[in-house]
Amino acid sequence: MAIAHMQKTLETVVEFERGFTIYVEEKNPTLALEIFQRVDQLENEADTLRRDILMHIAQSELSPQMREDLSHLVKRIDRIANTTDGAARRISGINHEHFAALGDNILAKMVEIIRLSVEATKILFNLIKKMDDMLNRETFRVCEKIQHIEHKCDQLHSTIYEMLNKLELAPFNHFVAIQISNFVDMIETISDKVEDVSDYIEVLKTAKR
Repeated sequence: MAIAHMQKTLETVVEFERGFTIYVEEKNPTLALEIFQRVDQLENEADTLRRDILMHIAQSELSPQMREDLSHLVKRIDRIANTTDGAARRISGINHEHFAALGDNILAKMVEIIRLSVEATKILFNLIKKMDDMLNRETFRVCEKIQHIEHKCDQLHSTIYEMLNKLELAPFNHFVAIQISNFVDMIETISDKVEDVSDYIEVLKTAKR
């Protein structure tokens, strides 16, 4: 059931990437918005799985410490889907012409952040599938890969803001600018949430509880 939850989370991130790529590269906001609605549905399905898992954990005969560890892990995974859905909702409220006015270079950096977030989420999914059978050193190596990807996202995030600060005569008001800024922060946060899960897995492996 936990793997199913992670699978649904991965589907949420992958679908968001698909929608954003269509929004930016194909310049088809109508189709993209339909996909972003699908992202919201997937996140709701992930929420349902989370609640079912937590109920199952609460009713299990696992030790209190194990129940606590698994509950924290599930909640951290769920934050990946929540953040992704938040980004989809945010961009759905921005006029496509305003967003396109940012320019191809800035938009390409956003596409790259989201692509890297998908990559990190796929690595995390495979880690969780194999976690019980993996040696600690292998787990730590995989977690390090996720941390490396998250660092790339941090760098891209900073680069985007540097480029945004150089924009002149943007054709939108301050409120739209705030929405765009929030969106930029949200897409960077997806990889943060993936890293949070991998960091917690490292803690669990180290503690060997």
